Amino acid sequence: MKITKITLKKYRNYDNLEVTFNSNLNIIIGDNAQGKTNLLESIYVLGVTKSFFPGNDKNLIKFDNKASLIKGEIITNGGKFNLEVLINENGKVVKINNKEIKKLSDYISLLNVIVFNSDSIMIFKDSPNSRRKYFNIEISQINKKYLKLLSDYNTVLRQRNEFLKVININKENDMMYLNILNEKYVLLSLEIYDFRKKFIDDINMYLSNSFKYITGYDNLMIKYISNFSNVTKETFMKKLDDNLSRDIQYKMTLIGPNRDDFYFLLDDKNLSLYGSQGQIRSAVLALKLSEVKLFSDITTDTPILLLDDMFSELDIDKRNNILKYLDSNIQTIITTTDIKNIDDEIKKKANVYEIKNGKLFPGK
Repeated sequence: MKITKITLKKYRNYDNLEVTFNSNLNIIIGDNAQGKTNLLESIYVLGVTKSFFPGNDKNLIKFDNKASLIKGEIITNGGKFNLEVLINENGKVVKINNKEIKKLSDYISLLNVIVFNSDSIMIFKDSPNSRRKYFNIEISQINKKYLKLLSDYNTVLRQRNEFLKVININKENDMMYLNILNEKYVLLSLEIYDFRKKFIDDINMYLSNSFKYITGYDNLMIKYISNFSNVTKETFMKKLDDNLSRDIQYKMTLIGPNRDDFYFLLDDKNLSLYGSQGQIRSAVLALKLSEVKLFSDITTDTPILLLDDMFSELDIDKRNNILKYLDSNIQTIITTTDIKNIDDEIKKKANVYEIKNGKLFPGK
């Protein structure tokens, strides 16, 4: 999987920009606040239809404009495609080969993108909700069914939470309706659990080796925490019944995928609690490299890897080791403020660009 060209119109600090990419390594250099991260972000938006930063989609539109357009040409094992994401005041329109796609599940997964930036480590320091969102996006990129499953689950969860605010447990009709909601909720929850558990199990097959390559230490894994693991449909239904009074008290569903959490374990210690900033950063980077391997295995195509200002936090040896570690078939796009410490042999294989004030120039 490669992106050969991207075109931006009225996107962030870009007025009009067109960039062609090397099929292997691309290095974008420039000072801070020149547009390096915005360019990587646009590739991510082209793939998953949303930014890797929190906020409203309208923030992607250049100031004093009404719409923003991202167009990309990609090559996958399935052929060549033209992708398009239009963002305006009314929402978002996505197209494949100039045909509008109504369901995001029919669009997402065509372009798989994995990104590492300075905010990536915050996922494992923020709330559990941030981690759930992160893994939802990653799983959705490699399985269209999961995105539809999440949508159905969120609909039933919302219906159940609304009903908890008005339920009368002494009314037979109310309890019949709740049982119907519970059955739907349980089936969808168990499916989501299976998807998440398999993804984490698969990632853990690569994670320790990736971490060892970066740091020299192994024994890293991701722990998946769920409050309804190892249950059957029947035992889960009973847990919901037993917990009904608490659900009504808090006016929300307290058991299910909406309460899941994930964290790094290094030698059986939670890195978020006991690890250093550097250890967490290396763990997240190892996760990204592991995802590259996993995505390639599952989809039989290579994802695109975006590394935003990764070098500012790593010593010279680690920088070059990571670049050498990456398979030559993996298209990688890197931003940095300084190219001097990248191995000359690596630079020879790369397209090098320089960004100044939202404009791109061939790098020196």
